[in-house]
Amino acid sequence: MKLTTDHIVVAAATLEQGIDYIKQQLGVEVPLGGIHPSMGTHNALMQLSDDLFFEIIAINPDSLTNSDLQINQPRWFSLDNPLLQQQLKQQPQLLTWVVNSPNIEQSISQGIYRQSNSRLISRGNLSWHFAMPDDGTLIADGLIPYVLQWHNSHPAVNMANRGCSLKQIVIHHPYPDWIENALTKVGAIELVQIKPLKKDQPGYLAVELDTPKGVVVLETMR
Repeated sequence: MKLTTDHIVVAAATLEQGIDYIKQQLGVEVPLGGIHPSMGTHNALMQLSDDLFFEIIAINPDSLTNSDLQINQPRWFSLDNPLLQQQLKQQPQLLTWVVNSPNIEQSISQGIYRQSNSRLISRGNLSWHFAMPDDGTLIADGLIPYVLQWHNSHPAVNMANRGCSLKQIVIHHPYPDWIENALTKVGAIELVQIKPLKKDQPGYLAVELDTPKGVVVLETMR
């Protein structure tokens, strides 16, 4: 089964902080997207191609104060993690990537995705199934992508084009064979490059983008 890269995820303490940060890094202003009522988050979005997009995500402050918007499950992307919250207050950061599956139930029966459960998410007129661990944590610290399946046509085609595109995704890791095996089992190995690190070096994700400022590389925190 062929998976495709669906979107790149940057997290911020606030959406305004994230938009300002990406404007500094990429030279573009990412438009506001919408809210995820069931996840207590909101986002800003821009197109990278007709079936690929860039997301800035943050906790929706209204979900913390408005009883109608409070959630009864952990937020996705590890956003409830106190350490990550402290790091994001200092600076937004690349978190992870997400892949698109034509059959999410088949995907979560394979390899590392067996630790995830699929749930229906909606935002406005969009709906999709999204698989993640029950506690909302990133998979392998964000190096292994989350997987989703859209129920509508791909939303990227209707997003603003700010002149940015994805060049490549690179996973740097001290145990590259483990990463290669995990991605091979779920059908995502062809979507990335894997580069070895010394055994005492922490792994990280690097996303290379073509932007109005030239080629920019965003990296996860090490």
